Amino acid sequence: MTDRIDPATLTDSRDLAAYWYERMHSDDLTDAERADFGQWLQADAENARHYRQAQHVWEMASALPEHEVRSLGATKPVARENPRRMFLGYGLGLACSAALALVVVDPLGWRESPLYEAEFTTAHGERRQVALPDGSVLLINTDTVAVVRFFQDRRLVQLAKGEVLFQVSGSEDKPFIVDVDTGTVRVTGTQFNVRRDGQSFAVGVLQGSVEVKTGSWWRSRTAQLGPGNAAHADYAGDLAVRMDADVDSTVAWREGKVVFRGTSLAEAVQELNRYGEQRLIVQDPRVGLLKISGVFDIDDSGSFMTALPQIVPVVLRPRVDGAAIDILAR
Repeated sequence: MTDRIDPATLTDSRDLAAYWYERMHSDDLTDAERADFGQWLQADAENARHYRQAQHVWEMASALPEHEVRSLGATKPVARENPRRMFLGYGLGLACSAALALVVVDPLGWRESPLYEAEFTTAHGERRQVALPDGSVLLINTDTVAVVRFFQDRRLVQLAKGEVLFQVSGSEDKPFIVDVDTGTVRVTGTQFNVRRDGQSFAVGVLQGSVEVKTGSWWRSRTAQLGPGNAAHADYAGDLAVRMDADVDSTVAWREGKVVFRGTSLAEAVQELNRYGEQRLIVQDPRVGLLKISGVFDIDDSGSFMTALPQIVPVVLRPRVDGAAIDILAR
């Protein structure tokens, strides 16, 4: 017997839709589970849509002749994405294999076929601007990977890493959603910045309004942000909101600048290292606590290194191999 899957371990709405479909059609469904399902279904419109898709795939699989289902079960199907998403391999037996096969060919099935799909990347220190078919514009910062998919009812960007300044063309019936795995940013038309560092992310709004949602469905956090507002979410899903954020300074990179206002030297160096070829390394933690302020050109790290000893009591010592520069107390 397959061990029962704990829904608390599932973070993707499609995975949970598959789980709940199986549970709602199970003979041992409990009242507590029925209540949890209702709560999950009402938590987000995406949940209801994915549940309908799960039902659609199951109905297609059920319509196949028994001998075809059994033949599918005897052959390892080729999945186009994480196989656990295809009904999680839990309690659905041979019909699961049938569903997998149907998914590959059915554009209305479990995996929708996008109307438009493109991947945009930038190398270390690179910045680029791209225009999307709907008129939206993405200004992409250094070391970024973003996959854009347009569907009939929504526009989706999966930000795997890095930073993007979005200028979204308005569309009330097709929301624009940025997915960073641990959370989402949802808008209909606005200008905002999203930066992802590992499993944490930050959002800053320049124009319009956005909805930021983070955490798993059973402990999600939601915030509505307007111009000048910012939010930061950590890997645990905790969401911190600032109503008086300096968003213009946050997006100064679009002009090739970085702005520091009472920033620790350690943080400033970490930011500049996103762009420069020659790494700066703070050797003494006490030096890293020194505060600096100023506006610097991210394409000219030399100007920062020239100015730094005049701002704080440090010396810069290039390494023999030229790959890095150590910052030491003077």
